[in-house]
Amino acid sequence: MLDNTPATRLSGITLPNGWTVGEILAVGRAQDGDEGSGGTFSVSYVVSKEGKTAFLKAFDLDNVLKKRGSRSWMETLQQETTAFNNEKGLNTLCVKSKMRQVVRIIEHGDVTVPQEPGDMVNDIPYMVMELADGGDVRSYIKQNNLHDLSIKFRYLKEIALGISQLHAEKISHQDIKPSNVMIFEETGAKIGDLGRASIQGTIGVYDGWVVAGDHGYAPPEQLYGLTLNEWVDRRERCDLYQFGSMISFLIFGVTVNTIIQRRLPEALSPRRWGGGQSTYAQALPYLQKAFYDGLEEFRTTHPDWLGKRVVSLINQCSNPDYNMRGATGVMGKKNYLGLGLNRFVSELDYLSNEAERQSIIAAKRKA
Repeated sequence: MLDNTPATRLSGITLPNGWTVGEILAVGRAQDGDEGSGGTFSVSYVVSKEGKTAFLKAFDLDNVLKKRGSRSWMETLQQETTAFNNEKGLNTLCVKSKMRQVVRIIEHGDVTVPQEPGDMVNDIPYMVMELADGGDVRSYIKQNNLHDLSIKFRYLKEIALGISQLHAEKISHQDIKPSNVMIFEETGAKIGDLGRASIQGTIGVYDGWVVAGDHGYAPPEQLYGLTLNEWVDRRERCDLYQFGSMISFLIFGVTVNTIIQRRLPEALSPRRWGGGQSTYAQALPYLQKAFYDGLEEFRTTHPDWLGKRVVSLINQCSNPDYNMRGATGVMGKKNYLGLGLNRFVSELDYLSNEAERQSIIAAKRKA
């Protein structure tokens, strides 16, 4: 149940740019049981104009001030307003750079809501984004036949393309997870919610946070509190770890962090998992053993075309040792840009086609 704030009372209002606000969407704060990092200070709606529908993300300034904790209202307002404006700017940059696999911002503005007792701020900044007609990628986790696998691999390929497009502009998403990947009928999977994203060479609101995104998808070095100096290590390899966890979640039904946590001695675990006495360097050999043991179980319980190749992808993306994340054979090469995401795109395209081929073979055997 959402608190009664001006940002939660937009339904029925027509915005200055002509969009009519419809019902609140069950994402972010309105979604029960979502441990997500984004959406804490935003409320989402469906909006419509001239027969078109879109997604509205309204910034809940009133809630920001009421939940500010020990910070002064001025410090809280400034930080969260800066974060919202940064997200708006990043979305605009993505449109200018023609990123096909990143959710597109349509327009933005402000609306004033009639005041009620207890309201603190009635001016609501908002962004209008394209609305996914297929929801987010979590709805596909329980689809496990070969045809469904083909679709999952295609979506993963499109996610890899989206990450590559962001990295080409020196943008790191930092919060790649199923609820932040949206499905569009015409253009496939797109990465959304740049609320925790960072751009190289600038200091964003969340750049000082060791874990900027969802802890469930955070790489081990972040969970142990290690801050890395190099941009590619701190940001791009974080995105890659989260992407590998997406592969594991969609294909095997479990995140990489869960694979590791189930096999890691509690005494060597990060604080969030019940440990807290070990450093990342001390725990790394045990993290890797837990990681490899978990992947080996998946490799041996699936046919080679699936298990062996998917395990290889996850290993290249989500190795607990951040130095080992990246496509095999490209790291360290002179003049090679990026971490080899183009190779992952090619491999996922192969797996999508192979899953469909296996589906056809299986159907013929049944006939």
